[in-house]
Amino acid sequence: MIIYDYKYRAKRLKDGKIVKGITEAPSKNMVDKFLQEQGLKPIEIQQQKSWLQSLNRITLGGVIKERDLIFYLKQMSSLLGAGVKLNEASEILATQQTNKNIRRILYGIYFEVNSGQTLAESYAEYPNDFPQILVSMVQVGERTGDLKTTLKDIVKYFESQYRLKTSIKSTLMMPAIYLVVGLMVAVFIMVFVMPNFESMFDSVDGVKMPAITQFFMDTGHFITESWYVLLFGGASFITLFILSKKRFVKFQIFLSYIAIKMPIIGSVVQMNNLSRIASTLSQMLNNHVALQDSLATTYDTINNRIYKDLIVQAQKNVNNGDYMSLAFEGHYAVEVVFSRMVSVGERTGDLGKMLKNLSAFYDEDSDVKIERLKKGLEPILLILIFTLVVIMLLAVMLPSLSFTEQV
Repeated sequence: MIIYDYKYRAKRLKDGKIVKGITEAPSKNMVDKFLQEQGLKPIEIQQQKSWLQSLNRITLGGVIKERDLIFYLKQMSSLLGAGVKLNEASEILATQQTNKNIRRILYGIYFEVNSGQTLAESYAEYPNDFPQILVSMVQVGERTGDLKTTLKDIVKYFESQYRLKTSIKSTLMMPAIYLVVGLMVAVFIMVFVMPNFESMFDSVDGVKMPAITQFFMDTGHFITESWYVLLFGGASFITLFILSKKRFVKFQIFLSYIAIKMPIIGSVVQMNNLSRIASTLSQMLNNHVALQDSLATTYDTINNRIYKDLIVQAQKNVNNGDYMSLAFEGHYAVEVVFSRMVSVGERTGDLGKMLKNLSAFYDEDSDVKIERLKKGLEPILLILIFTLVVIMLLAVMLPSLSFTEQV
C-alpha cells in the first residue's frame, strides 16, 4: 500500500478556527475521514510530494508498543461485538489514530482487509508489531467464525503478561536508579571535591594524606585524565556484550543460567518464564491450535535460552510420540508443580484446561513473589548505599582531621 502526504486546511468545529497541517493517508477520502474524527471540517485537501516526508516514514523495529496493541485489540473486539463489519472496524480504527506511525500501519491493515485478505494475513505483514501468537489466534478465530471472542481472550492474555512485565520492571527500576545516582555522586566527589585536599597537603612538607582519600583522589585523576579511554572501553564492552548475546548460543545459555540462579531475582525470572509458557500454551490449545504449532509459537514468546531449549525438547518428545511433560520433569529451571500439572493434563487428555489453571496460579503467585523481591532488594540496597556514604564521608573528613593532627 502506498502512503501519500496531504496538505489540508480545515475548520475546527468547537471554535470555528481555521487550522492548517500535513498528514499521511492512502487516499484523499481517508484524510477527510481522519480530519472529521479529530473534530475538523475539511475545507481544502491537496496531495503534496516531499522527500523529507518520505524519509520521515522510515522506522526501525516495532512501532506499536504493547500498551497500544492492547488498546487497539480492545477497540477492535468492541466494534466487532457491536456488529460492525471487519473492514469498517479497520477503517474506523485507522482514521481515529493520532500517532502517524501507528496510523500508517493501521491504514495498511484496512487496505489489505478491504482487498480481500483475512485479518490474520494482514497482521502477518507486520511481524514486528503483531506477534505470532496474535496471528495464530486470529487465524483460528476467523476459521471458527468467532473472531470477537478470540480477540477478547487474546486481550486478557496480553494484559496479564503486560501487568507482570510492568510489575517486574518497576520493582527493579528503583534500585537501579539509586545505584546510578550513588555512583554519580561518588564520581562528582572524586573529580571535583577530592583535588582540593591535594593542594592543602602539598603546602606542608612531611604531612601524609590518608590512604582512603589518596585512593579516591588517584581514581578521580584517572577519570579526569583518561575519560576517553573509559568511554571507549565502556562502549566497546557494551557492543561486544550485545553482539555476543545475539550470535553465540553458549553465551546466551550462560546469561540465562545466571539469571535463573541469581539470589532473590532468580525466582522471579523462573516464575515469569513458566507463567508465559503456561499462558501461551493454554490460550492456543483452548482455541484448538495443534500442540506442535502451539509450542512453536510459545518458543517465539520466550527470551530465556534455557526455557527455549526446554520447548525444543518438548517438541521432540511430541514428534517421537512421548509426553511433552518429560522435557520439564526434574529440570532445575522448572518448578515441580509446573511439571506435575502438565503431566496430569496430558494423561487426562485435558492439557489446555490444566495449563489455564496453572496460568491462573502463576498470576496469583506473581504478586507474592514480586513483593518478596521488593523486600529482598530493599535491605541489600540500603546496605550498599549506606556503605558507599560512610566510605565517601570518611574520605572527605579524614584529610581535615589528619592534617590537623600531623601539623
